[in-house]
Amino acid sequence: MARSDRVLRVVPGQGGLPGSVRRRYEVAVPRGYAVVDLETTGTDVESDEIVSLAVVRLDAEGVELDRFATLVRPAGPIPAEATAVHGIDDASVADAPSFAEVAGELVGLLEGAVFVAHNAGFDLPLLEHAFARAGTRYRPHGVACTLDAFRLLEPVERSHRLESLCERHGVPLDDAHDARGDVLATVALLRILLARGIAPETVALDHGAYMRLRSRGDTRPVSEPQVRRVFALARAAGLVALDGTVDRDVVLALVRRVSGAEDVDALTREQVQDVYDELDSLVAETEAAQAASA
Repeated sequence: MARSDRVLRVVPGQGGLPGSVRRRYEVAVPRGYAVVDLETTGTDVESDEIVSLAVVRLDAEGVELDRFATLVRPAGPIPAEATAVHGIDDASVADAPSFAEVAGELVGLLEGAVFVAHNAGFDLPLLEHAFARAGTRYRPHGVACTLDAFRLLEPVERSHRLESLCERHGVPLDDAHDARGDVLATVALLRILLARGIAPETVALDHGAYMRLRSRGDTRPVSEPQVRRVFALARAAGLVALDGTVDRDVVLALVRRVSGAEDVDALTREQVQDVYDELDSLVAETEAAQAASA
């Protein structure tokens, strides 16, 4: 069987997927999946805490084996802006257990399983830090992110938020930003991937390729954050003047060469992706040269 039948991957210039993913039968079958959703006091991995969590343990075929959900009492107060998102305030968690009190049961549900979340890059670090603060070391057997998976498979869809995916795929979502409701919706999305014969833990999203696909034909002017990123990448690539500031003339020459635009502000959102690619290559060359001379 040809390799292209086994691995779904991006084919540059041919409109392929923005990354790669292996088919289920081509990789080892995991012991199971632990689907997780967290609600927190904020987004800072180092300082914010979990206030609600839900876990559903599945076997390798997606059949539910166990589930667990609880409010969690954090060490500090819950900010009003966090309550505005998930509706959990200090009174809600006054009688709830601390994370340390549920860590033992929780790690038993997670043990040996692929960790799954919708935006695993957010949930997993927060969970690992919570375990560390409770004196427990947790490292998942593997990681699968349903957000990245659907970005890979449906790159030009308008939204990949949990609510949007559920609406698009006919998945019930009773209460968004409720850990119990969100985790069951994520379970349903994971089962869609498994039914397609996909090994979700093998998804490797190429964010640059993803953004290029989404920006194709986008003639809107670059956003302010995109302009800032151009100059941040230029600094990382060493395109600086003698006074240590980014050499704007060099950056503009690169922009003209890559896109034909006369100024960074004249780039379209499609063109800026090509500028990013060029700068990323220069950053990689700079880092390689620094490593070689170290």
